[in-house]
Amino acid sequence: MEWLLVGVAVAFFGLCFVHLGADFPNGSAWNDWSKMTDEGWYGGAAVRQALGGAWYLPGSFNPVVAMPVWPVMLRGWFGVTGVGMVSARVLALVLYGLSLGMLYGLLRRERGRLSAAAAVALVAVNPFCYAFGRMGILEPVLVFWMMLGLWLAQRMREGESARQVGLGVVLCLLLLTKSTGLFLVPAVLYQMWASMNWPRRGWMKPMATVGGTAALLWMGYYAAWARPHIEDYRLLFAINKDRVHLSIMPIEAWKTLRDGLWINPVIFWAAVAVLVLSAVWLRELWRAPLFGSSVLATVGYLTFIWYHTYLQPRYYLVMVMPVVVLVVIGIEVLWARRLIWGAWVLGGAVGMAGLAMMVRTLWYAARPEYSFQTAAEGIAGTMRRDGGKQLLLGSSADDVTMWTGVAGINSEYAMGGIDAMLDRYRPEWFAAWNGEEDYGTRWFGERYWMVERGRYRVFDDPERNVLVLYRLEEKPGYRDRPGEVLRFMK
Repeated sequence: MEWLLVGVAVAFFGLCFVHLGADFPNGSAWNDWSKMTDEGWYGGAAVRQALGGAWYLPGSFNPVVAMPVWPVMLRGWFGVTGVGMVSARVLALVLYGLSLGMLYGLLRRERGRLSAAAAVALVAVNPFCYAFGRMGILEPVLVFWMMLGLWLAQRMREGESARQVGLGVVLCLLLLTKSTGLFLVPAVLYQMWASMNWPRRGWMKPMATVGGTAALLWMGYYAAWARPHIEDYRLLFAINKDRVHLSIMPIEAWKTLRDGLWINPVIFWAAVAVLVLSAVWLRELWRAPLFGSSVLATVGYLTFIWYHTYLQPRYYLVMVMPVVVLVVIGIEVLWARRLIWGAWVLGGAVGMAGLAMMVRTLWYAARPEYSFQTAAEGIAGTMRRDGGKQLLLGSSADDVTMWTGVAGINSEYAMGGIDAMLDRYRPEWFAAWNGEEDYGTRWFGERYWMVERGRYRVFDDPERNVLVLYRLEEKPGYRDRPGEVLRFMK
């Protein structure tokens, strides 16, 4: 049985590489704006460095200052494969595949082959993972570092200083991939402590080694890279400043749990049921180190989502593997306790959910659409035919750059304001979602005559489903200098 499950997992993971340039699946319940922006935003520094030699773009949105790991990895990958959106997605998918391998190794070492095979199959066939795991965004990278941290921690023994230092390096990379990784650190440290048989006295030295290594590396990064660009560093955290208010804490807690159904309704509620049973009845679940670390990872990330009030579906990708671990270990313990009826009910429900997920994933894979790539190529073609300054502004401009190589700058989070950015770069092109409904057209319309040059139907999002290309012609009073030229402008 385990080999059949592994075969299913391998087949569905391989399916992810087919039509890798296609759109995020239309018709899904996961209305996430990352499909329009995040691949370009967080990989843009790698593209600019590969094409023009510069990691940092003055006056623009520079997430590479606070989250440098993915751009650095991507830049190295581009050196082998060349620059492109599909190339970035391949790397993210490879990392997600390695995470699946580590999930198998973690469960096989602690629970056996059948549990390991069942877990990787449930993750691999999940359409939620198919949709988000194929994107060149930060979440698959965050999952990779989390799983690598758990994998190292599971093999930790007292006195293994080299492995402790290695784990500290991984935790630092986790934090520098995305700051939300902080909420996953307790899970990794718990796994290390539990794997050393929960020592009462000998835990301080390994914890200090791991924590000290991570802290020293982070301070070195901050001094060398973040502090010289401190305003860019602060901007990123200012963007994500929303906090839950006391008056809405209960309703936001419910929304956070409700949105866990994006992963899969049956699997998520099964995980909640197992967690409740572990507190009141199946206490032996806590003897499994991987169970405790999965609880901490799930609860920790749910706490972050709740604290920041109702975030996007992609955030739940980080919890898929821990949630599946809870379910698989729960079913195994029910069976071991000879609670056969409970194991059959829970296992049967999860099995049926797995079959339904397979059908949905195959449905998405069989219906690829390429509207975003087509729009990007159409925009680039129009810009090149018209000549002039090849610089595109817009919230999705960085994504267009990754698709086509034309220079683009994100105008949504301009350092110093949009006017300062326009004064500095003097763009001649602007791409706005849904034309006049896009916020940016108000500012651009004050200083430019905006000539529509193209309209492209993209995705099925009710708020952002048409990408409009404008040629910008400056009005009198603004034509004082040509502006800076990015090195990779064509």
